[in-house]
Amino acid sequence: MTNGLNNDDVASLTEKAYQAISTAIANLQFKPGEALKQDHLARWLSISRTPVREALRRLEQDGIIQTQPGRGLVVTELTLKDVEDMLEMLRLMDAHAAYLAARRRTAEQADRLAQVARALLAAAERHDVEAWSIADKPYHEIVLAASGNQLLRHTIEDLRRRLHRVTINSATRPDRLLECTHEHLKVADAIVRGDAEAAAELMQAHIDAMSMSALALIRTYILPVRGERF
Repeated sequence: MTNGLNNDDVASLTEKAYQAISTAIANLQFKPGEALKQDHLARWLSISRTPVREALRRLEQDGIIQTQPGRGLVVTELTLKDVEDMLEMLRLMDAHAAYLAARRRTAEQADRLAQVARALLAAAERHDVEAWSIADKPYHEIVLAASGNQLLRHTIEDLRRRLHRVTINSATRPDRLLECTHEHLKVADAIVRGDAEAAAELMQAHIDAMSMSALALIRTYILPVRGERF
Protein backbone atom coordinates (compact mmCIF):
# COMPACT_ATOMS: atom_id res chain seq x y z
CA MET A 1 0.00 0.00 0.00
CA THR A 2 1.23 3.54 -0.83
CA ASN A 3 -0.70 6.56 0.44
CA GLY A 4 -3.80 4.38 0.76
CA LEU A 5 -3.40 2.92 -2.75
CA ASN A 6 -2.86 -0.75 -3.52
CA ASN A 7 -0.46 -1.94 -6.21
CA ASP A 8 -3.18 -2.14 -8.88
CA ASP A 9 -4.24 1.45 -8.17
CA VAL A 10 -0.65 2.68 -8.44
CA ALA A 11 -0.13 0.76 -11.71
CA SER A 12 -3.33 2.20 -13.21
CA LEU A 13 -2.48 5.76 -12.18
CA THR A 14 1.11 5.31 -13.39
CA GLU A 15 -0.20 4.33 -16.83
CA LYS A 16 -2.55 7.32 -16.80
CA ALA A 17 0.32 9.64 -15.90
CA TYR A 18 2.62 8.08 -18.50
CA GLN A 19 0.09 8.48 -21.31
CA ALA A 20 -0.84 12.03 -20.32
CA ILE A 21 2.74 13.26 -20.01
CA SER A 22 3.97 11.52 -23.18
CA THR A 23 1.00 12.92 -25.14
CA ALA A 24 1.67 16.42 -23.80
CA ILE A 25 5.30 16.11 -24.91
CA ALA A 26 4.32 14.79 -28.34
CA ASN A 27 1.88 17.69 -28.79
CA LEU A 28 4.51 20.21 -27.60
CA GLN A 29 2.51 21.18 -24.53
CA PHE A 30 5.78 20.48 -22.73
CA LYS A 31 8.55 21.90 -24.89
CA PRO A 32 11.92 20.30 -25.73
CA GLY A 33 14.38 21.12 -22.92
CA GLU A 34 11.59 22.05 -20.48
CA ALA A 35 12.06 20.86 -16.89
CA LEU A 36 9.40 18.52 -15.49
CA LYS A 37 8.65 18.73 -11.77
CA GLN A 38 6.85 15.95 -9.90
CA ASP A 39 4.79 18.31 -7.73
CA HIS A 40 3.56 20.33 -10.71
CA LEU A 41 2.69 17.20 -12.70
CA ALA A 42 0.88 15.64 -9.73
CA ARG A 43 -1.28 18.77 -9.37
CA TRP A 44 -1.87 18.91 -13.13
CA LEU A 45 -3.04 15.28 -13.15
CA SER A 46 -4.79 15.47 -9.75
CA ILE A 47 -2.97 12.38 -8.48
CA SER A 48 -0.29 11.66 -5.90
CA ARG A 49 3.44 11.90 -6.56
CA THR A 50 4.07 8.14 -6.46
CA PRO A 51 2.50 7.22 -9.84
CA VAL A 52 3.97 10.40 -11.35
CA ARG A 53 7.44 9.35 -10.18
CA GLU A 54 6.98 5.90 -11.69
CA ALA A 55 5.70 7.38 -14.96
CA LEU A 56 8.71 9.70 -15.17
CA ARG A 57 11.02 6.72 -14.61
CA ARG A 58 9.40 4.94 -17.56
CA LEU A 59 9.60 8.03 -19.75
CA GLU A 60 13.29 8.35 -18.96
CA GLN A 61 13.87 4.68 -19.82
CA ASP A 62 12.09 5.30 -23.15
CA GLY A 63 14.35 8.28 -23.89
CA ILE A 64 11.45 10.74 -24.02
CA ILE A 65 12.85 12.65 -21.05
CA GLN A 66 16.35 12.70 -19.56
CA THR A 67 18.21 13.84 -16.46
CA GLN A 68 20.15 17.06 -16.95
CA PRO A 69 22.73 18.13 -14.33
CA GLY A 70 21.45 21.01 -12.21
CA ARG A 71 17.95 20.88 -13.72
CA GLY A 72 16.62 17.40 -13.03
CA LEU A 73 14.33 15.74 -15.55
CA VAL A 74 13.80 17.61 -18.83
CA VAL A 75 12.07 16.85 -22.13
CA THR A 76 14.66 15.28 -24.42
CA GLU A 77 15.81 17.46 -27.27
CA LEU A 78 16.38 15.87 -30.66
CA THR A 79 18.91 16.47 -33.41
CA LEU A 80 18.37 16.02 -37.12
CA LYS A 81 20.53 12.85 -36.95
CA ASP A 82 18.33 11.48 -34.12
CA VAL A 83 15.24 11.91 -36.28
CA GLU A 84 16.90 10.41 -39.36
CA ASP A 85 18.03 7.36 -37.36
CA MET A 86 14.58 6.79 -35.85
CA LEU A 87 12.86 7.17 -39.21
CA GLU A 88 15.22 4.59 -40.73
CA MET A 89 14.33 2.14 -37.95
CA LEU A 90 10.63 2.89 -38.27
CA ARG A 91 10.76 2.20 -42.01
CA LEU A 92 12.17 -1.28 -41.43
CA MET A 93 9.93 -2.23 -38.52
CA ASP A 94 6.65 -0.74 -39.76
CA ALA A 95 7.10 -2.52 -43.09
CA HIS A 96 7.60 -5.83 -41.31
CA ALA A 97 4.59 -5.16 -39.08
CA ALA A 98 2.45 -4.57 -42.19
CA TYR A 99 3.82 -7.77 -43.75
CA LEU A 100 2.93 -9.81 -40.66
CA ALA A 101 -0.46 -8.12 -40.33
CA ALA A 102 -1.39 -9.12 -43.89
CA ARG A 103 -0.53 -12.73 -43.10
CA ARG A 104 -2.04 -12.93 -39.62
CA ARG A 105 -4.98 -10.50 -39.44
CA THR A 106 -8.35 -11.88 -38.49
CA ALA A 107 -11.50 -11.14 -40.47
CA GLU A 108 -12.62 -8.85 -37.67
CA GLN A 109 -9.34 -6.92 -37.75
CA ALA A 110 -9.57 -6.60 -41.53
CA ASP A 111 -13.10 -5.21 -41.31
CA ARG A 112 -12.12 -2.79 -38.56
CA LEU A 113 -9.04 -1.60 -40.46
CA ALA A 114 -11.11 -0.93 -43.58
CA GLN A 115 -13.63 0.99 -41.48
CA VAL A 116 -10.95 3.15 -39.86
CA ALA A 117 -9.31 3.78 -43.25
CA ARG A 118 -12.64 5.12 -44.54
CA ALA A 119 -12.87 7.41 -41.50
CA LEU A 120 -9.37 8.73 -42.25
CA LEU A 121 -10.37 9.51 -45.84
CA ALA A 122 -13.58 11.26 -44.79
CA ALA A 123 -11.67 13.41 -42.30
CA ALA A 124 -8.94 14.24 -44.83
CA GLU A 125 -11.43 15.23 -47.53
CA ARG A 126 -12.98 17.82 -45.22
CA HIS A 127 -9.54 18.67 -43.79
CA ASP A 128 -10.63 17.86 -40.24
CA VAL A 129 -7.19 17.42 -38.67
CA GLU A 130 -8.57 16.60 -35.22
CA ALA A 131 -10.82 13.82 -36.54
CA TRP A 132 -7.99 12.55 -38.73
CA SER A 133 -5.61 12.35 -35.76
CA ILE A 134 -8.24 10.50 -33.72
CA ALA A 135 -8.73 7.93 -36.50
CA ASP A 136 -5.00 7.56 -37.15
CA LYS A 137 -4.39 6.10 -33.67
CA PRO A 138 -6.63 3.00 -34.01
CA TYR A 139 -5.39 2.51 -37.58
CA HIS A 140 -1.86 1.86 -36.35
CA GLU A 141 -3.08 -0.02 -33.28
CA ILE A 142 -4.97 -2.48 -35.50
CA VAL A 143 -1.98 -3.04 -37.79
CA LEU A 144 0.35 -3.65 -34.84
CA ALA A 145 -2.14 -5.91 -33.06
CA ALA A 146 -2.67 -7.90 -36.24
CA SER A 147 1.08 -8.40 -36.61
CA GLY A 148 0.94 -10.66 -33.57
CA ASN A 149 4.43 -9.61 -32.43
CA GLN A 150 4.34 -7.82 -29.09
CA LEU A 151 8.03 -6.88 -29.03
CA LEU A 152 7.76 -5.36 -32.50
CA ARG A 153 4.60 -3.55 -31.45
CA HIS A 154 6.15 -2.00 -28.33
CA THR A 155 9.29 -0.93 -30.20
CA ILE A 156 7.30 0.77 -32.95
CA GLU A 157 5.01 2.46 -30.42
CA ASP A 158 8.07 3.81 -28.59
CA LEU A 159 9.56 5.18 -31.81
CA ARG A 160 6.28 6.78 -32.85
CA ARG A 161 5.91 8.47 -29.45
CA ARG A 162 9.40 9.94 -29.76
CA LEU A 163 8.82 11.06 -33.36
CA HIS A 164 5.25 12.30 -32.98
CA ARG A 165 6.08 15.93 -32.35
CA VAL A 166 7.83 16.20 -35.74
CA THR A 167 5.80 13.74 -37.85
CA ILE A 168 2.29 14.88 -36.89
CA ASN A 169 2.93 18.42 -38.12
CA SER A 170 4.22 17.18 -41.47
CA ALA A 171 1.44 14.60 -41.95
CA THR A 172 -1.36 17.10 -41.35
CA ARG A 173 -0.08 19.91 -43.57
CA PRO A 174 -2.69 20.83 -46.22
CA ASP A 175 -0.39 19.72 -49.05
CA ARG A 176 0.29 16.36 -47.41
CA LEU A 177 -2.88 15.25 -45.60
CA LEU A 178 -4.76 13.70 -48.54
CA GLU A 179 -1.61 12.15 -49.98
CA CYS A 180 -0.75 10.63 -46.60
CA THR A 181 -4.29 9.33 -46.24
CA HIS A 182 -4.24 7.57 -49.62
CA GLU A 183 -0.97 5.91 -48.56
CA HIS A 184 -2.79 4.64 -45.44
CA LEU A 185 -5.64 3.34 -47.60
CA LYS A 186 -3.30 1.44 -49.93
CA VAL A 187 -1.57 -0.27 -47.00
CA ALA A 188 -4.93 -1.13 -45.43
CA ASP A 189 -6.21 -2.57 -48.71
CA ALA A 190 -3.14 -4.80 -49.06
CA ILE A 191 -3.52 -6.03 -45.48
CA VAL A 192 -7.23 -6.71 -45.96
CA ARG A 193 -6.45 -8.67 -49.16
CA GLY A 194 -3.73 -10.61 -47.37
CA ASP A 195 -1.01 -9.44 -49.78
CA ALA A 196 1.97 -9.34 -47.40
CA GLU A 197 4.60 -8.30 -49.97
CA ALA A 198 2.48 -5.39 -51.21
CA ALA A 199 1.65 -4.32 -47.65
CA ALA A 200 5.35 -4.15 -46.74
CA GLU A 201 6.30 -2.26 -49.92
CA LEU A 202 3.44 0.22 -49.55
CA MET A 203 4.27 0.82 -45.87
CA GLN A 204 7.91 1.49 -46.79
CA ALA A 205 6.77 3.95 -49.45
CA HIS A 206 4.54 5.66 -46.88
CA ILE A 207 7.36 5.99 -44.34
CA ASP A 208 9.68 7.29 -47.09
CA ALA A 209 7.17 10.00 -48.01
CA MET A 210 6.55 10.85 -44.36
CA SER A 211 10.30 11.05 -43.74
CA MET A 212 10.89 13.40 -46.67
CA SER A 213 8.07 15.67 -45.50
CA ALA A 214 9.16 15.66 -41.84
CA LEU A 215 12.84 16.28 -42.60
CA ALA A 216 11.99 19.10 -45.01
CA LEU A 217 9.81 20.69 -42.31
CA ILE A 218 12.64 20.43 -39.78
CA ARG A 219 15.25 21.90 -42.13
CA THR A 220 13.00 24.72 -43.34
CA TYR A 221 11.14 25.81 -40.21
CA ILE A 222 12.62 24.27 -37.06
CA LEU A 223 16.40 24.39 -37.41
CA PRO A 224 16.53 28.10 -38.35
CA VAL A 225 14.58 28.93 -35.16
CA ARG A 226 15.65 26.31 -32.62
CA GLY A 227 19.15 25.51 -33.85
CA GLU A 228 20.64 22.03 -34.08
CA ARG A 229 18.74 20.78 -30.99
CA PHE A 230 14.96 20.94 -30.98
